[in-house]
Amino acid sequence: MNDKGTFIAVLLETSSKAYAAGAVLRIREKDTDSAMQVEQWGFQNLVQDMQLRLQHLAVALACGRPEILTLDIEWLSASYLSRNVPIEFLRTCLHCLGEELKESLPEEGQQLVEEYLSHARSCLEIPSDAPKCLLDEQQPLGSLARRFLQAVLGGDRGKAVGMIMDAIEKGATVEDIHLQVIVAVQRELGRLWQVGEGQIADEHFGSRIVEDVLAQLRSSLPAMTESERCVVLASVSGNLHDIGPRIVADHFERSGWRTIFLGANMPIADLVQSVQRYAPDLVALSVGQSTNLRSAADSIAALRAAIPGLAILVGGGPLEVVDGLWRDLGADAFAANGAEAVAFGQSVVRAG
Repeated sequence: MNDKGTFIAVLLETSSKAYAAGAVLRIREKDTDSAMQVEQWGFQNLVQDMQLRLQHLAVALACGRPEILTLDIEWLSASYLSRNVPIEFLRTCLHCLGEELKESLPEEGQQLVEEYLSHARSCLEIPSDAPKCLLDEQQPLGSLARRFLQAVLGGDRGKAVGMIMDAIEKGATVEDIHLQVIVAVQRELGRLWQVGEGQIADEHFGSRIVEDVLAQLRSSLPAMTESERCVVLASVSGNLHDIGPRIVADHFERSGWRTIFLGANMPIADLVQSVQRYAPDLVALSVGQSTNLRSAADSIAALRAAIPGLAILVGGGPLEVVDGLWRDLGADAFAANGAEAVAFGQSVVRAG
């Protein structure tokens, strides 16, 4: 992590509400169009949204990676485009946030913050299209993924679970169900929310159905002989999602590993205590979102201090996009899916 950036990040987090409110006041006073946008958003709603931008800026500074903030602005730009919000308003928001921070932060932080904001603003100069459907009908299970999504959005749990189990009976592999259906549908639910075509409730309900499907898939597998190989899996503190690491845990179990799945939002002290108790060959951590990166780095540092030589694997959205970010966190490797995670685990066992 970046020492200078971390210092500025702490300042941003400590006074985020004040900085966000100051920036929104600047937006409202800038011109008539901006004032109308503030009125439409609602002052407090826009303050909360600006606090999210500050969170991503703080993480980017602490990691020394301006790309992290740029990813957030690219996502937001696509959301604005889909919801017919002028991109010019996003430029105004970033400009006013920069002006507020320039007057509020100590001199040593002003230039660094402006560099990061400038890097993020540059992505707005490139024309972009609204994000398209993430389901790939060309995949062998593409049609199943579409029908599964329709069942989820229709609130039909029984139909959704039934079609997955029917596909298994007809020869589909669990691995293909994971990648081509479950992961694809989870991402599409996120996209629908991003573009204003879905609700948070859809994503939550979809997650509950996916959990039911994963449980059914596990129960359909033959009992595995317990192995001496052991992996502990968890979502880091602050990451409230655990479907990704649950899928990875299932891959390890199918490969003959003893899996200790600790679930979502795992406090650092409890994570360390659990790893000391189970003495695994490998720890696999899910980072999830950019705002979980500092928690991931702190978790890894605590594990390193308590258990020298421990093999640590990480996965999650921002690590797929920002090259080499997993190294910055102090991990030994990154895996994009369950197969890659198991492959790394096997290499650790062989090396040991």
